Amino acid sequence: MKKILNLLLLLIFVSCELGDFGESFQQDPNVLTPDQADPNFVLNEIQRETADFFQDLSRTTDEVMRYTVLNESYTDVASPTALNNEYSDLYQMFQDETIITNLAETDNALLFHRGMSNILTSFSMVTMVDYLGDIPYTEAVRTEEQILNPAPDDDEFVYNAMLDRLDRAIVDLENAALPPATDQYYGNVGNFDDQKRAWIRLARSVKLKMLVNIGDTDGINTLLAEGDLITAAEDDFQFQYGTLLVDPVSNHPDFNDGYAPGGFDQFLGNSFLNLLLNHKSIRDPRLRYYVYRQSSSDPTDVLLGCVDAPLFDFCYLGDSYYGRDHGDTRARGADIVFRATFGLYPVGGTFDADNPSDPNFAFDSAHQTGGGILPILLSSFMDFIRAEAALTLGTNDDAATLLESGIRKSMDKVLSFSGSPQADSPFAATEADVEAYVTEVMGNYAAASNDRERLDIILTEYYLASYGNSTESYNGYRRTGFPSVFSAPIFDPNTPFPRLFSYPQDEVINNGQIDQQPITTQVFWDTNPPGFIN
Repeated sequence: MKKILNLLLLLIFVSCELGDFGESFQQDPNVLTPDQADPNFVLNEIQRETADFFQDLSRTTDEVMRYTVLNESYTDVASPTALNNEYSDLYQMFQDETIITNLAETDNALLFHRGMSNILTSFSMVTMVDYLGDIPYTEAVRTEEQILNPAPDDDEFVYNAMLDRLDRAIVDLENAALPPATDQYYGNVGNFDDQKRAWIRLARSVKLKMLVNIGDTDGINTLLAEGDLITAAEDDFQFQYGTLLVDPVSNHPDFNDGYAPGGFDQFLGNSFLNLLLNHKSIRDPRLRYYVYRQSSSDPTDVLLGCVDAPLFDFCYLGDSYYGRDHGDTRARGADIVFRATFGLYPVGGTFDADNPSDPNFAFDSAHQTGGGILPILLSSFMDFIRAEAALTLGTNDDAATLLESGIRKSMDKVLSFSGSPQADSPFAATEADVEAYVTEVMGNYAAASNDRERLDIILTEYYLASYGNSTESYNGYRRTGFPSVFSAPIFDPNTPFPRLFSYPQDEVINNGQIDQQPITTQVFWDTNPPGFIN
């Protein structure tokens, strides 16, 4: 089916790019035109492209945000080749969305399709602005007008354009009478009205996220007064992966990396592991759900190669939680089966019950099979975003209430993930564990001496809850400078933090209107001074 769909879309896009050769040329009956496309197929492709886009961005940013080790310099990780795929995927998505928009002009049965596609493409476009700043929009995807080198638009202009598109998408959804054939995100939320409201909540929540970046207090308060935002687990915007381990593989991409035959070829970041292990008086209740230890043995000092070396922040955290420090660019040694790897949440891996396996553990029937999720915009995320806005922008919310709510929602989601297969394990987190954690965080928040300390607590908890979506923590880090516990790369501390990524090399080469930018360039909403974060 996937091959058929790809062929259909290829034919569609080829027909879009052909010039007008005059009426004397007969139309090839074997070539589909956009008006002949099945909008359900096209919408399915947009939904898949959205998941790929956000997943690829998150995996790229994991190293920057310390979830996995930065095994290169910031310049390398934000290099001109870093976002080639994501950039091309974005504009392919917009090409598909244009097809649906044109079909809906004469068919009111496609209002839901158009609303959905506009939300997904707008969310993706504004996220690419967050990574690149100025990008093409008004001249993009207009090859029929022979605009082959679209000029970049001002990043703030694109933001405002996406806010308008989201408003139009909400109107389409409110007026829609029929659902699409397949809804890969909210197809199981209830009846048709429930499905519409779920997409409307997503659109309004994306707007709120954008307004927090911009710092628009009045706009945020208006959205809060109107309500209809993502507030509960059933509203969560996430992509569900499958469990097939044979072609076509449908499971979480990080599962494929973390549970490869032979062991884990990356390292988790020691900064992240340290927050889970040592930042509170108790270990984070999500630890055994987030992280799986392949080994029950400590790596030797020789294998570690960093014991007592002054440059290292952590080297080794103990108890078989074997990761690497931020910016540790040493060659990867023969320790592939000792490293801690991704756990049950969100990749669909293994709950850590002190059960290290052999190097073929990916295919052990006792483990999960990669049916994880991509957490794109969760109710817990929204609570942390709103808590931040209440503290920094003075919105009509209570920061402390939302901080506690965000922590509890994250705990509920993680600890019950995948049907709670570990519920009977003696290593499962308990209600008492969660209460102790919440009590400590809220006690620290109440005792904080100023709003900066309180903001640090909010962003640290947001960072921990957004595991699986480093785009959220990347934006938060640039907005606020928190979490404050992060240090510079150990081997290259003077390399500037990527406030933006380089423009994709393919686009710079092929589009004469785009010049390369340094990674110290800042998106319009990042008004913090240069060099204020590591």
